Amino acid sequence: MVLGLTVSPVARADVFSGRIAFSSSRTDSAAGETTAGDVFTINPDGTGLRRLTTNPADDRQPDWSPDGGDIAYAISKPTSSINFEVARMTADGKQVRQLTTTESGQASSQPSWLPDGSAIAFRRSGPGRNSAIWQMGPFGESPQPRFQPPYAPLYPSWSPDRRRVLLTAITSPAGDSDRAIFTVDAAAGELRTLFDVPGAFDSAPAWSPDGTRIAFESNANVGAGNPEGDMEIWTMAADGSGQTQLTSNAAHDEGPTWSPDGGLLAFTSGPDNEHGDIHVMTSDGAHVRRLTTYLGKDESPDWQRIPAPRTDKRCGDDIEVGAGAHDVRARRGVSCREALALATRWVRAGRPKRIRRFAVADKDFGGTRRIVLTRGAMGRRQLVAFLYQSGARTG
Repeated sequence: MVLGLTVSPVARADVFSGRIAFSSSRTDSAAGETTAGDVFTINPDGTGLRRLTTNPADDRQPDWSPDGGDIAYAISKPTSSINFEVARMTADGKQVRQLTTTESGQASSQPSWLPDGSAIAFRRSGPGRNSAIWQMGPFGESPQPRFQPPYAPLYPSWSPDRRRVLLTAITSPAGDSDRAIFTVDAAAGELRTLFDVPGAFDSAPAWSPDGTRIAFESNANVGAGNPEGDMEIWTMAADGSGQTQLTSNAAHDEGPTWSPDGGLLAFTSGPDNEHGDIHVMTSDGAHVRRLTTYLGKDESPDWQRIPAPRTDKRCGDDIEVGAGAHDVRARRGVSCREALALATRWVRAGRPKRIRRFAVADKDFGGTRRIVLTRGAMGRRQLVAFLYQSGARTG
């Protein structure tokens, strides 16, 4: 059943890949135990770990806003250890605000921003399989049910064009041993099965930034590709075709999320469901890197999307190692050599407000700074843009 969904287009713009948010019990439990957790962020190279929440109860399921300035997440109810509410905070962990107040015996969790930042989708659930997809304004305004499929839904997210809703649903007759991945037509409410291996746990789907592919987790053993029967990372096309298993190992791999440029995937990998670290790999499953090291579990990664100005040159990271500036870009007559040199000079000069007749606009996104250098008149303005992360392993 579809309840009042609306569809509106959203324009895509240039973006930087910022920090990776995730939840971890490393501060609320003894070593190696999984209990309550907090939300952290980290640079994509594994440096600059930051703790954002200090709540002794559980904080989990972080989801970055489209403009990279805020995080929606789930918090434990003050009077319950098993039910949740949805909250939001700024990228630096400040201005915490609880968005939902759900009646006793009910929970609000798994928040997901709409692509234009105008609202937040979330799962509202109760005893048994009484659950539905709800939606509210960015500060909790006007919460209302939007979609209630025939199966108990989890992990809702709107496609970049807002025409479809992606979700997991529990399809097993009893318990939670069989899940499948669906999309819902946002206008018509039509449910479409994308991936469903009988008896398998197919879950945690995530849209690619351009909406053409979906990453997800599954313990299915398709074509003898997963003889251990553990969780692996998969991708498929948005219509369910082109299903590809990316990881094939004895580890428990779960919860994939795309980098804002679609080139990388972050996910959790560890020996079992209670132990894991954040890893990154290319979107075809190659070049796996481990970012965190913890005896318990780091989970639910989500990659920050930082808006970037329009540029016509991507100059990369070929600057002094340790300078902290990376992903340098340029526009209108500024060569990559000049842009890279200017970024390095700006860091060495102590990050001034002007350098070589360029004005500096410096904005903090919770530990990652977006630097935009401009010179010249409007319409002919030269521009250099890059990210700055103190202590990052760039170069």
